Amino acid sequence: MAALLAVLARRWAPDGLERGALLQFVGRFHPLLIHIPIALLALVPILELAGSLGRRVHLRSSAGFVLWLAAYGCVLAALDGWLLARGGGFGGAMVGRHMWAGVGLALVAIAAAAGRSGRQGGAGPGAPAHPLAYWPLLAGAVALMVWTAHLGGDITHGEGYLTEFMPARLRAAFGVPAPAPKATPAAAKKGPATVYTSRVEPLLERSCVSCHNQRRFKGGLRLDTYALLMKGGEDGPVIVPWDPAHSDFIRRVTLPPSDDEAMPSNGRRRLTPDEVKLVESWIAAGASPAQPLVTLK
Repeated sequence: MAALLAVLARRWAPDGLERGALLQFVGRFHPLLIHIPIALLALVPILELAGSLGRRVHLRSSAGFVLWLAAYGCVLAALDGWLLARGGGFGGAMVGRHMWAGVGLALVAIAAAAGRSGRQGGAGPGAPAHPLAYWPLLAGAVALMVWTAHLGGDITHGEGYLTEFMPARLRAAFGVPAPAPKATPAAAKKGPATVYTSRVEPLLERSCVSCHNQRRFKGGLRLDTYALLMKGGEDGPVIVPWDPAHSDFIRRVTLPPSDDEAMPSNGRRRLTPDEVKLVESWIAAGASPAQPLVTLK
C-alpha cells in the first residue's frame, strides 16, 4: 500500500487542476482521517513508557497493535490527501512538500511497526523484537508526524501559522527565523502611487495570496503578481477589464461564505462591500496597473 502511494504521488503529482467530483468527494475526508493516525501514533510512546513501569506491562504489549493501526491510518490518510490534492485542484511546492512528508510518514510508521513485531527476546514481555531499529524509527515517525502536521497547517491557515507568535527565545532555540515585517506594496515600490499597488494589491495579499501563490495554488490560479492575476486560472481569466459584471473574481468574492466557490475560503477575512466596490471600479476603469491613485473617486 505504501509503495503504491509513493508511485501515485510520483506519477500523478498534484498540478493545480481540478478533476472529477468523486475524487474531490472522497478527498475531502482527509482533514477527518488525519486525526486518527496522529492520535494513535502519539499514544504509542505513552504505552511504551507506562508499560515499562512494573505492573502495567499489559499496556506495553498493546503498543504494537496500536502502532500497526497508526501505520495503516497514515497510509489511508496520505492516500486520501493525494485524492484531495489531485482532484481538488491544489498545487505548488508547499502542497508537494506536505504530500511527500505524508508518504514518508507512512513508510517510516510501517517500518517502525515491523521493527517492533516478532518474537520478543530477553527484554521482558511486550518488549520490541528489534529495539535497535525500533526506537529510532518510532522517534522518526513522531518527528515526521509533527512536521507533516505543521506543513498541513501552513496550507490550511497560511505559512508560518504555527510559529507566528512564537517567543523570541524559543525561535532562537529551534532556529526559526523571525517573521518578515509587513510593508504595504506602495511603500515598497518606487514611482507614483497607483490604484492597483495602493488599494487593490493589499486586498489581494490580505485575503487571497495565501491560497494562490507560487508555493500553493488552486485551480491553476495565482494572484501574487499583476500578470498572473490577469492571466487567470484553468477556467480562464478572473478579471475582465472594463466589465466587472463578467469578472469571475467579483462573482466569487460576493458569493455566500457557505458556497464552495466563495473566495476567500477557510475562514480568511472576506472583502467588505466597500472593498468590493473599489475593485469593481478599478476593473470598470480598465484594470490597469498604472491607473493613478488620484483618479480614484
